[in-house]
Amino acid sequence: MPGKTRALVSALRFGAKYGPMAYEAAKHSRRPAQAVTHGSLTRMGARRQALQHASSLIDGSAMRVFHGDKQVWVVFTGDLPVATHPRSNVPIAQLLQHADLSRRVYPRPAVPAARQLMPGRSAAASGPPRPSMAARLRRPTMRRPNLRVLPGRKLPPAS
Repeated sequence: MPGKTRALVSALRFGAKYGPMAYEAAKHSRRPAQAVTHGSLTRMGARRQALQHASSLIDGSAMRVFHGDKQVWVVFTGDLPVATHPRSNVPIAQLLQHADLSRRVYPRPAVPAARQLMPGRSAAASGPPRPSMAARLRRPTMRRPNLRVLPGRKLPPAS
């Protein structure tokens, strides 16, 4: 099969010609790519951890502040700052020195969201109960009182 042989020969030729350069490029660019990926994963983990911490507190909230070029999440209970994620050696008062406290984020409550997803399952849900599956199947979905035959069909001959 000449097509496959020619493709294999060209792949080997390009591999021998550009293989060492591709290896060096991959070797030198791997570390910066890993650092960027690790940094973004750490930031997302800190946010998730801060919001989980805030959800365990009374009137808990979290706010993102920056110290230099690093993102730090400060966790509050009411108006009192409690902790930072990731942990920082800088005092919380210094982190919040020029911060706008109205930009705090409140975690979503877990239980009310579940009640909204299943309204007929809880006693707190309001509204009429849903009809049973059998009742929904018995009820016709579309009513056409003036249409005696289906579209595209001919009427039976009149006698």
